[in-house]
Amino acid sequence: MDTRLLTYFLRVAELGSINKAAIDLNLSQPALSRHMAALEQEMGNILFHRSKGGVTLTNAGQMLADRVRPLLKQFTVLKEQVSEQSSGQLIIGFSPSWHHVFTSRYVKSLLDERMQLSLRVYEDVSHVLREYLSAGLVDLCIAPFDASASPAYRQTPLVREPLVLIGSKSSGLDTENASSISIIKDKKLVLAGKSNALRNYVERQILRNGFKLQLALETDTLTFCLDLATSGRAYTVLPAGVLGDAEINKNLSWTHLRGMYITWSLYENMRSSQSDSVMTARDLIYKNIMQCESNKQWLGVELLYGKNTIE
Repeated sequence: MDTRLLTYFLRVAELGSINKAAIDLNLSQPALSRHMAALEQEMGNILFHRSKGGVTLTNAGQMLADRVRPLLKQFTVLKEQVSEQSSGQLIIGFSPSWHHVFTSRYVKSLLDERMQLSLRVYEDVSHVLREYLSAGLVDLCIAPFDASASPAYRQTPLVREPLVLIGSKSSGLDTENASSISIIKDKKLVLAGKSNALRNYVERQILRNGFKLQLALETDTLTFCLDLATSGRAYTVLPAGVLGDAEINKNLSWTHLRGMYITWSLYENMRSSQSDSVMTARDLIYKNIMQCESNKQWLGVELLYGKNTIE
């Protein structure tokens, strides 16, 4: 399939008009109409309801729109990487919650190595990082532990990190003592979507304790979760590392959730694991992670690297 058809399709869906989309895409209206008809024929279903006022998505069209966006994003990344393969590019992925407690310091130490390479760093939620892993788009990636991970990646457990319930400053959460998960009962939460490992874990724990998830909003943006929590419109559950940002910390209250944690692993792409740049970057991750328990900003983190089992 020509990916341009999918790009055109998304633009028509966003603008709700083939005429407007044709102008935006610098195409003629008849040409764009033919492209959309060809796409519908290839998909084997009608994608748009057409009327004098414009177009709206059918159920099949909405499904395609929802699922094609991340695929096009991956394809764009893949094209960039293929074109830059000869430049010795190193690609690493991290969770946004690690930025202040690990990633920023680590990337600086990596740059100080003066390696002759082009470095690309992704910060994204866990399910997007897993998609990058599955597609072979990263050399190294820190993501939640997965007992069924692909053999194409070597997985090394790094740390176990507590989860915290975060609310506004006025919510008065107990930062000194851990709280039972029952504290979440009747609280509206803002969490990542269902594809996210942390969201799934939190929801399972809530159901296991006999009450229902009260979901105010789904978003895959860490900043948005924190904004809504600190404004008092909802609570959120996140890894404790987010509290390493002093600006965030001063505008909220939080409490550890007793017995709830996330385990993080380093995933190493076996196809590139023997390159000098990957080995250097990997060894620096291990070196920096060994210092994590002395990082007073990273509350309650437990070092797993060097241990043989995951409890």
